[in-house]
This record gives sequence, C-alpha cells and structure tokens, in this order.
Amino acid sequence: MNFEQFTVDNGAIRDLNELLFTSVFNDPDLERVITPVTGVQDGKKLGYVDRMGDVGEEGGGCDPEYTDVEITGFEKTWELGKWQIPKSICYEDLEDTVAKLGMKEGTERADLQDTPYWDKFLIPLLKSAINDMFWRLAWFGDKKAKHVSEGGNITEGINLKLLTVCDGLWKRLQAIIAEKPGQQIQVTANNAESYTAQKLAVRVKGYAVGVMDDLLSEADSRIFDKEDHAIFMTNSFFKALRNDVKNLNNIQMPVEKIMSGIQLSEYDGHPVLVVDIWDRMIRKYESFVDNGNLKLNCPHRAVLCSPQNLFVGTADKDRYASLTVKFDDRKRDNFIYAASKLGTLIGEDDLVQVAI
Repeated sequence: MNFEQFTVDNGAIRDLNELLFTSVFNDPDLERVITPVTGVQDGKKLGYVDRMGDVGEEGGGCDPEYTDVEITGFEKTWELGKWQIPKSICYEDLEDTVAKLGMKEGTERADLQDTPYWDKFLIPLLKSAINDMFWRLAWFGDKKAKHVSEGGNITEGINLKLLTVCDGLWKRLQAIIAEKPGQQIQVTANNAESYTAQKLAVRVKGYAVGVMDDLLSEADSRIFDKEDHAIFMTNSFFKALRNDVKNLNNIQMPVEKIMSGIQLSEYDGHPVLVVDIWDRMIRKYESFVDNGNLKLNCPHRAVLCSPQNLFVGTADKDRYASLTVKFDDRKRDNFIYAASKLGTLIGEDDLVQVAI
C-alpha cells in the first residue's frame, strides 16, 4: 500500500482508523459457476463412459450372427500450472508514512503483524486479490498469452505472468468451437471498430434476442437435462438483452442479486446468471487501441452449460492454498508466501454452447 499518498503531519490523519476504503468490487464466489476439484495431480485422467453402439438390425430365427459389444468413452487429462504469491515488507518503508501511527514500538517495531496496518488493510486486501486471482486464471488464463502488439489479446503493459499459469475456461471454450463451429453463435457486434460501436451494435433492436434464441435452439438438448444449467453472460450482453425484451415484448426481465457480483434472471424459462466480473476483467486484461479507437476483445459473451461441466482443479486439499506469514527476526522483514497448482477442464465438449 502506497502510504506516501497520505499526509503525515499538519493534522491530516492521526489514526489509521480514519482511512476509509474506496468502493470496491466484491468478487463473487467462483464456485457458483464452476465445479471445484481439490487434490488434483498433474496428468491425472478424468474419464467418461459415452454410449453403446447402435443395436437392432434386420434378422431373426435360429443361429443368429453375434457381434461384439461396442461401448465408447473418452478421457480428459488435467494440466496444472504453478502459481505463487511472494511478498515482503520492510518496516522502514513505512516509517515516514501514515502507517507509522499503528506500528509497534521498540524492538518489536519491525514486526508488522497484529498492527492496524496488517489486520485492517494488508490482509483484507490480500484476500480480495487472491479471490480475484482465481477468477482471472480460471477463466482468462492462457499459457501462450501475448500482448496485442505481439498478435495476442492482452492489454499492453499487463504482466503476462498473471495469465500464463494455465489455460482458462475461455481458452478451452475457444478450442471447442474452433473444432466444432456449430457450437458457436457468432456475436458480430463484437467485431465493431470501437468499444462505442460495439455497445451500439449489440443494442440494435432484436439483435440480443436473436442471439439468445439461436444459442438455445442450437444447443445440445442434454444441456437442459441438467437441473443447474444456465446461461452465463457478461453484464454488457445482459443489459442489451433486457432492453431488447422490453422493447420487443413490453416485458421486464426479472433481476435478483443472489450474491455479490452475480445477478440472477430468466430468459425463455432458463436461468440467466450475469457475471459482472467478466466485464471488468475484459476491460482490464483484453482492451486495446485499434486505429486510434478503444476496443475490447469480445465484450459481449455468453455460455450455455451446467457448472457440473466446468472444472477448476487445485493440487490442495482445500480450494485455497495455505498462506505462510512470517516475521524474520534476523532480517527484520515480514514475509507472505503462498504457492500451489491450478488447472481447468471442460468435461463433455458437446454440452457447451457459446455466444462470442
């Protein structure tokens, strides 16, 4: 935390409790839209039994011709990538800042644990950042991530190591629709020449409803057999869809906040989950300037599937790796460290339908 931004003297701030947090986004629980798997080993297989071959052919009478039973299946392989959080803090860096007001005295001054700075600012902000990390890697991870100038989709200046831990679910969905184009509904509004044009294009009367109807009609019917199936979409697309339904049918789509960062609605009898954190991450990690115009990489997205088909696995027994917090009495530094492995899988490729 850059405490140098705050005035130390002249009576400006005399107590860390006087500092207020800015309005922040409370990231939703990742488990609402995926299935977490713990204790995963790199290279471990996830196997499915598919179906038996066709039966029932012309014939009858004695001495029939017997054929082998054909049962097909497939397997997926976990590919886990390593992530780490190494942070260190020296008390001297806080000596001339407002943080000194909450520091200990004497020999223990270098130990920042159990101080207002540590308990009220550092740890809460770190927990929020870790949750953000899981969302970023689970959905936007890309082991081959490149900046726009290098032919990729990542915003210039973004540290690529924040994304290259593993391939996220968007990367895997893109691979599926590249192989099976019938599982993609193309959102042509994403191709507009600027972000302003992208917003206007998706709001054209009838456009959002048309995309949603195609998404539902082209999807594998087995998706709808899953009780928890839903249409997950960006907030930008939901706003366009809601306005479209209102303009075309004079019906207001219901909206219910089911948790911080996720709204629940319904379209044509199917649940709609609005995942606002996708919008924020697209703006942060996948925005670029094209011919002088700000543009986003596919800001309007939707996925029809069941969370039971979207897996995020960790090597830990729990979802989050344990956090090591230590004060080094010899170096007089405070250290925070966490590390583990993370990976994603889509179970059955056929049971996703993507609008992008």
